[in-house]
Amino acid sequence: MRFIGLITRLFVLFMFLAISILAGDLRNEDGRRYEVKVYEGATTRNTWIDGNSTISGICNGCEIEVVGVGRIKVGGSDRIAIKNGKFVKQ
Repeated sequence: MRFIGLITRLFVLFMFLAISILAGDLRNEDGRRYEVKVYEGATTRNTWIDGNSTISGICNGCEIEVVGVGRIKVGGSDRIAIKNGKFVKQ
């Protein structure tokens, strides 16, 4: 039984790491803080990103709205940056 429990825990850890690797990143290269809305299916998550910081693994297949900048679709391991008040795909 302990072996099955160990295998189950390792599987869950592997799945968590795989999902984190495939999630997109949002980097703010500006010096100011932005309000961020993340649209995933029927849910909307509100957050913010500080100046010169990164939100790793923000989502996997969603649409991001940065208030004052615009909206952009993010999929898989996309890297999106805010630079000079505009979106830049990296």
